[in-house]
Amino acid sequence: MATSRAIKKPKRDDTALANYQPMVERAPSVERQDTPTIARIIAMVGLFLLVLGTLAMLAPRWQRAAAISPDWGLRFASIGLCLLLYHVFVERDFQFRRMYGCIGLALVLGGIVLRIMAMRAAYMNWFLVAGLPAFLIGLVVIIAALRHETDLQFRSILLYALGVVGGAMILYAGINGFRSGESLAGDGVALLILGLLYVCAYIAMEETGSDYAHYAALGLGGAGLAGLVAGVVASFMPQSTFLIPGGLIIIAMSILYIGVAVGILCDWPVIVIARRDLAAYFYSPVGYLVLIGMNFIGGFVFANFLDGLLVGRSPEPIIGRFIFSLYPVITQMFIVPAVTMRLFSEEKRTGTLEVLMTAPVNEIAVVVGKFLACFLFYMLTWLPWWLYLVSLRYIGNEPFDYLPVISFTAALAAVSAGLVAMGLFFSSVTNNQIIAAVFMFVAMLIHLVFYLLVAQDEMGRSTIPAGTALAEVIRAVNFLDLWLSALWGTIAPRYLMLHASIAVFFLFVTVKVLESRKWK
Repeated sequence: MATSRAIKKPKRDDTALANYQPMVERAPSVERQDTPTIARIIAMVGLFLLVLGTLAMLAPRWQRAAAISPDWGLRFASIGLCLLLYHVFVERDFQFRRMYGCIGLALVLGGIVLRIMAMRAAYMNWFLVAGLPAFLIGLVVIIAALRHETDLQFRSILLYALGVVGGAMILYAGINGFRSGESLAGDGVALLILGLLYVCAYIAMEETGSDYAHYAALGLGGAGLAGLVAGVVASFMPQSTFLIPGGLIIIAMSILYIGVAVGILCDWPVIVIARRDLAAYFYSPVGYLVLIGMNFIGGFVFANFLDGLLVGRSPEPIIGRFIFSLYPVITQMFIVPAVTMRLFSEEKRTGTLEVLMTAPVNEIAVVVGKFLACFLFYMLTWLPWWLYLVSLRYIGNEPFDYLPVISFTAALAAVSAGLVAMGLFFSSVTNNQIIAAVFMFVAMLIHLVFYLLVAQDEMGRSTIPAGTALAEVIRAVNFLDLWLSALWGTIAPRYLMLHASIAVFFLFVTVKVLESRKWK
């Protein structure tokens, strides 16, 4: 018979909770953001390099011997400044943010003081060496401070500083430029570009739908229209010498102002897509690498060009010897694929093209909008080269023939339209950016091969004899011969129409490639 035993368990003591006292209620713990330690270390290194490079550059003026040459001092200071600017954009701490905002205002104020001092010719070099960099660095620092600023009052101070200073630059440079066209070849063009950047930064940093931003954009368009009309009238008056170089600069800048105003104010689908893709270049490292690369190559070519001028007087037109050489041609073979490879390939790879096509836009608006964005960015990369010519006119204090600039700009626009449209087509047929870039590089290489086939050596010989039908076709097709003839001041409109027709053809084919999505 089974037996069972009761299992004795200790009784639960219910008196343990009788004396329970709840904990004192405390405030929730404070959440603190992670401090950007690496960015601050980079800032310390940048500050050290900036101070070291500045002292090395100032040592000869103080008649002191320095272990670092002024050239290396400039390199160290530039690297240090870039490192500091990285910290400016990354840092979110209140103290740093407020400090950088005040530094940006101080730099802008310093530039204004130096420009006022430059009204006396003895201080103009001070403004060109220190004032213009102060304006540019101050703009970058203020933009970085505005990105993280939350105090409405201080934010308004920074915003109004951008808008007022930018408008004052444009007004002063325009009035002074019409009074003396030579001033535009000096600091005038720099002030016009800086004023445009300041006003655009003000518009971009204002709240969406702000009336003040709308009025600022209208002001840019009005200033551009007034400058265009006044520049054309002043340039083509009988016995007028305003066109070279003052009228040419004011007309080009006025067209740029009008284009920027239209891009900001217009809500057409083509303009909206162009504005979106143009901004995408500045949100990716590719755009900055292309701009820095073109600026670096331009400075290197300009330095070699100046060495040639100092050795012996070059005959006119000297612009052809500045632009047409091996380095710019090779550079374009890489830059054009770089700026066109991602236009459709990246959209197709990430799937955003399908999202874009669900918007109330058609294939033509998408293709033309992306084409305009890439075309404008590519033309923008050539701006430093024209500024080098402006500095040559100002520093050399001797006039030279500017007319080939007009013919080459027309040829560059036509050729660039054809190349960009071709790159747009290659980008639309694949979802791999590298493949699109390789296709475009091969197309650019074919242009170079065509040029070498008809190029004549010192004995006047060429692979394909000059005067034959095949040689004429090759000269008409490749863009290098068109560049060369335009730089020497001779240009045929039929060649411009040929490259414009190439652009239209590849745009049409790209539209059909997009429409083929509906056939599947």
